[in-house]
Amino acid sequence: MALSLLFFIVTAGSFTALGVVLPDMVSSLHWSWTSAGLGYSILGVTCGLASYAPAVLIRRTGVRATILLGSGVLAAGFLALAMARSLWPYWLGAGLVGVGFALASVIPATYVLGRTFKHASLAFGAYFTLGALGGAAGPLLYRAMKAFTPDWRAYWILFAIAAMAVGALTALVIDAGRDSAAAPEDDSPVHHARRPFTVREALATPQYWIITAAYTTYLVCETSVNGLSVAHLTQRGIAPAVAGGMLSLQALVNAGARAAGGALGERIEPRRLIIGALLLTAIGIAALAGARGYPLMLTYVVGVGVGYGVSYLATILLLLNYFGREKNLELFSIMCLVSTVAAGGPWLAGWVRDHFGGFEGAFMLFAAIAVVVLAAVVWMKPPKVLQTSEIAEINRP
Repeated sequence: MALSLLFFIVTAGSFTALGVVLPDMVSSLHWSWTSAGLGYSILGVTCGLASYAPAVLIRRTGVRATILLGSGVLAAGFLALAMARSLWPYWLGAGLVGVGFALASVIPATYVLGRTFKHASLAFGAYFTLGALGGAAGPLLYRAMKAFTPDWRAYWILFAIAAMAVGALTALVIDAGRDSAAAPEDDSPVHHARRPFTVREALATPQYWIITAAYTTYLVCETSVNGLSVAHLTQRGIAPAVAGGMLSLQALVNAGARAAGGALGERIEPRRLIIGALLLTAIGIAALAGARGYPLMLTYVVGVGVGYGVSYLATILLLLNYFGREKNLELFSIMCLVSTVAAGGPWLAGWVRDHFGGFEGAFMLFAAIAVVVLAAVVWMKPPKVLQTSEIAEINRP
């Protein structure tokens, strides 16, 4: 529960929240959308580049110290956003929030939950559901705070305090038996991995990179939607309150999809879930590109919300199913590191907006990428069990 509460705070104060607060920051500080979108990209880049750090820190210092450090970095990032009066503090704050996100949320949590629960799908589903609810709560909380104060700085100060307090609580209550990096892994490779793959063996398979491509595609679409959908819909004549409400509704659908995905992951092969999720994501992001009214906006909400909600869980489960638990901490961290390229989505969309007058072209490009990756997942088969000669070839210096 403590891990889920921390994830709720992290998601409520980061990607979706920045997407709603950013238009007010741009307006009051007179920034261009290229500069503003770059800050959002920095958030994603630093989150991705820092993704291998939790694996190293957890193995050396334990989960508690890693989460406590991440919470402190998050608090510093939120304070930098609160004090921003020019672009540099904004970019610094976004970068710190990205690093804190990596250190304090998904990677440490999946490590603890994967070692604690036999039925990882249900545990992951509950964890990611509460995190998605944070994504829905962030924009709503900001709208509620604006009724009392028009100063967006108070929002970031609130989350700086919450991140430090909840992070300290989480570090305190984590089971000490799950904090030891030396504790033996309960590796029971499921479904397809008859024995755990080493990191090198997994990285040598096309399946690992297809799963990573799917994970990255979802992040490109979701990060761009969180950061720019409000500005995009407002430009197309939608009231700001309605546009922000659609972002919150999308996050609620996302939360529901994660809860359902946790249950479905026990019954349906994760690859099939990924196929359906990619299809819905492509439809949803294309609908957002052309949205001017409720029919297409609701299509975007359902498509992106369900697609991203199911996909996030399904890619993690498929990684476990194909390659085992023993090296999952490293493999998941590397996947998150590679997915850093998704952070270029908001910057690219901002560039398209400044040069072509709208975000539509960027969203259609993201939909096309989702279709290409969908085809690769449809083609993909489980990785074969390696023979001794193949293992020696992969591990040769």
